[in-house]
Amino acid sequence: MIQTKAFSQTNPNIKQFVITNKNGVCAKITNYGAILTSLKLPLKSGMREIVLGFGSHEEYQTEAYLKDYPYFGAIIGRFANRINKGKVIIDDKEIQLPTNHGKHLLHGGHSGFDKQIWDTEIIDESKLQLSLFSKNGDQNFPGNMRIKVIYELTDANELAINYSATCDKISPINLTSHTYFNFTGGKENILNHELQIDSDQILENNSELIPSGDFLKVEHTAFDFREAKLIKEDIADIENYDNCYVLKTANKSLKKIAEVYEEQSNIRMEVSTDFPGLQVYTGKYINIENQFGPFSGLALETQGFPDAPNQANFNHGLIHPGEIYQHQTRYQFHF
Repeated sequence: MIQTKAFSQTNPNIKQFVITNKNGVCAKITNYGAILTSLKLPLKSGMREIVLGFGSHEEYQTEAYLKDYPYFGAIIGRFANRINKGKVIIDDKEIQLPTNHGKHLLHGGHSGFDKQIWDTEIIDESKLQLSLFSKNGDQNFPGNMRIKVIYELTDANELAINYSATCDKISPINLTSHTYFNFTGGKENILNHELQIDSDQILENNSELIPSGDFLKVEHTAFDFREAKLIKEDIADIENYDNCYVLKTANKSLKKIAEVYEEQSNIRMEVSTDFPGLQVYTGKYINIENQFGPFSGLALETQGFPDAPNQANFNHGLIHPGEIYQHQTRYQFHF
């Protein structure tokens, strides 16, 4: 069942869509930024909020939130993560994209997909489609791009996000959901969550998180989550996880790639995707006064590799005319 509600005190075009399955799992999505604002599970102790978000559009516009803008729950585009110095070369022409994170592009620029009002269509009682047209020259990206994102909440307690896009020129593309999870309902941070990732390599980065193009083995490092471990176990060695894991999703096949478990709530989440990468961010730099602090959420951003258009050995990152960019990610909950 999908209900439609107002989500803004000033803009009647900004709505919230509430999807509830037969088990009482409830997902809330707004057409502003295609943001997953809430995801609640019906535990024996009551409804448990497990993602970071707000209850109105205005709360996503406050100075406290935008100052250290953590992109809570938003769909990111045209290009999630970083592009080195905001520069790409297409058909031997250098294109300068916005540099909104120091000297680099981050998450689509100053006014990415996370700040747009999307068109919506309720497909059926479990599926919501959000559509966006990004015109040629938007944030200086080339080509007219059409994007569709479908959220689906199944009766198997699975939240699926399906992404598709087309473009009439060659353009960088990397879509993701920037949802942060916390299974304690905000009572504690995420350092006592267990994390397991089916990956034996991460991308090598410089100090500004721009990849070199090389892969590093996780074995005998703090980045090794092949066996489940508490997030806090090795985090002191590195202070914060903000790394792209190389996934074993050859041929774009949907595959389980990660699990998160929190003992006190007994919530377990399985993550499946056909994306090639998983950006793991443990949220050390979240700082929203009196609401959310460091490590208050865990972001598991399934996506392509950062700076892919500039890396010869990353075989994705651009969309061509006539192609359909298509990926999916599924989060299944056991509780």
